[in-house]
Amino acid sequence: MNMKAAIIGLDGVPIELVKDLTSRGVMPGLRDILKEGELRKLQSTVPPNSAASWTSMTTGKNPGEHGVYGFTDFVPGTLSVRYHYASRLKAQPFWARNPALRTLVVNLPASYPAQPLNGVHISGFVSPCLRGAVYPSSFHDALAKLGYMIDVEAPATPNDYGRFIADLNTSLHRRVEATERHLQRGWDILFMVLTGTDRIGHYLWEAYRDDNHEHHEAFLDYFRQVDEAIEHLNGLLGEDTPLMMLSDHGMGESRVSLNLNTLLRRSGHLATSGTEENYYSLEPGTKAFASETNKIYLNRVGRFPRGSVTEDAAERITDELNDLLLGTLFRGSRIVKRIYTGGEIYSGPYTDASPDLIVIPEKGFSLKTRLTGDRLFSVDGLTGTHTDDDAFLFLRGENAACVPESLNIQDAIAALNGAGGLSL
Repeated sequence: MNMKAAIIGLDGVPIELVKDLTSRGVMPGLRDILKEGELRKLQSTVPPNSAASWTSMTTGKNPGEHGVYGFTDFVPGTLSVRYHYASRLKAQPFWARNPALRTLVVNLPASYPAQPLNGVHISGFVSPCLRGAVYPSSFHDALAKLGYMIDVEAPATPNDYGRFIADLNTSLHRRVEATERHLQRGWDILFMVLTGTDRIGHYLWEAYRDDNHEHHEAFLDYFRQVDEAIEHLNGLLGEDTPLMMLSDHGMGESRVSLNLNTLLRRSGHLATSGTEENYYSLEPGTKAFASETNKIYLNRVGRFPRGSVTEDAAERITDELNDLLLGTLFRGSRIVKRIYTGGEIYSGPYTDASPDLIVIPEKGFSLKTRLTGDRLFSVDGLTGTHTDDDAFLFLRGENAACVPESLNIQDAIAALNGAGGLSL
């Protein structure tokens, strides 16, 4: 059985952007590749967070089984926030289940520090330094000499956009060059993620939607370069190699942000002291607080050191929060599309670490979770925000047409197996 396969991830790219830019001739290489297989809409994780989504994709598990609900979580029994480390992952990624296959993993978010495998692993955002992001470590110096960039610096002001766009282009070219160098050493499985597609979507989504925007052509030109990169890599793979391309979540317009913690404070569910972004500032009696965009935690007795919510009160407070969130309007428009409970959508041995509520906004809105400040609504500094229901999946393989129409990202590897006759 042929066990070669390639996966190319385009972080934060919605299916409608793929259809639009291929039909307009901005991405002709991708247009031709799409003719060789099947394009599907893909459901992201809840929340549509890159750490949770890519981890669900690589493990084939939901967060209740792999333990990753976002880039950050709380140290158990404390109010201290920590970044996810790959060494704490609770489920095996597909390459660990196939140790005989030489695997090249490039720029995978939330996979720091780079983990040992049969091949090469270069972890992506959030990696604090390149040295810990490379396995084997012997490849570090060559990547550093190449000028390999884990990520780009976000623009602080509109005057930074020129530099930001130039960095995105440089980062893309160096990532492709590094990938090509390692492919030349031999490979069975390639998995590369491009994250610049997410960054430009966050900061310049309005430039994509507005033909008259000063950076509209720069946005399109970046995706032309992404297209050239995909076409180049595809040429290295061989036309018979099963190929999957996918995004971890979609992207949509963000006009206005709602600060969940300000809402919770105004409703009497949250009280803090001081002016620091520190969850140890929670006052006694706090019933709920929000973290990392979409996640709300009940301040449960036994879970957090200043817990005040008993199991008997949890259902009542959950109902209060549902009514509060769904009833909050901006100029007559509802902000929240749907609210999930952790018990509703997660299953597995690590569901106790899940947030109690996951809030998904309506189109045009985004969510913030700053503990300090009193502004309920603000104009979002990011013009694009994550969406949960419009990611994409493309499959090329002899059985690609048999892949179901509606898929969740945790089913992506199974879909690749079905399309290509693989057993990853």
